[in-house]
Amino acid sequence: MTHKTCLNCDKELTDQFCAGCGQKADTHRISFKHFIFHDVLHGTFHIERGMLFTATQALTRPGKAALDYIAGKRKRFYNVFYLILILFGVILFLKHFYHELAIAQGGHFEEAPFSDAASRKMDDIMSQKSKIIVLLFVPLAALNSFLLFRKKRLNLSEHCIIAGMMLLGIMSLSAIGHIVFYLYLLTDSDMVADIVDFGTPSLIVLYVGYGYYNAFAATYSRVGVVARIILFFALLCLEAVALLLLLIGFVTDWKFGTVHFSPFS
Repeated sequence: MTHKTCLNCDKELTDQFCAGCGQKADTHRISFKHFIFHDVLHGTFHIERGMLFTATQALTRPGKAALDYIAGKRKRFYNVFYLILILFGVILFLKHFYHELAIAQGGHFEEAPFSDAASRKMDDIMSQKSKIIVLLFVPLAALNSFLLFRKKRLNLSEHCIIAGMMLLGIMSLSAIGHIVFYLYLLTDSDMVADIVDFGTPSLIVLYVGYGYYNAFAATYSRVGVVARIILFFALLCLEAVALLLLLIGFVTDWKFGTVHFSPFS
């Protein structure tokens, strides 16, 4: 049935959707068929088209996709940071499920407990705060690109959008790497493990370089943009080392001894 005012917010209707809250103008009584096929099945299995579009854009043209979003073309995009958190959960599930399958096939994963208190504390931070550690990429990458790519005249928040799109691509590649690693259960070949262990980080580094080239190649010369990307990675490495030293200092009460840890275990 069609109404003259929105049933959700009482705003006058002039089109197919309410200008105030976005609800459809044409609402109807809920029938059994509608309840089963729309509310239950559609609500349970529906994946927003924006998720697939955003993930695809992040993998294929991350820099230009981020610039499109910054320019105001946002209708088709899903929230990048929500999608990053979803992928983070998917990766944790893939790791846990892989361990379960490996144990079912006769393997076992007994992690040797760290003997010293500093190493145990460091490992606790790495495992419990892994989400925060991963998300640190965004402000660090944004600050670096803000300093290096000034000619584009983007503010720091807009550089955070670019870094967020890059992180989404990184998480997508990591998730794909975890899926490929399942082949190890079928083949028991060290080649599969080596390809994933060395191939995924290498692919991520190349991807980030490509992403920033994709974003800024039209603003700088080829030599200029490549040089800035190399400086970007150098700054990122220095920042990672500085953060790691701060963590080691914190867990050792600033005595700085040998610390063992397994990142994101």
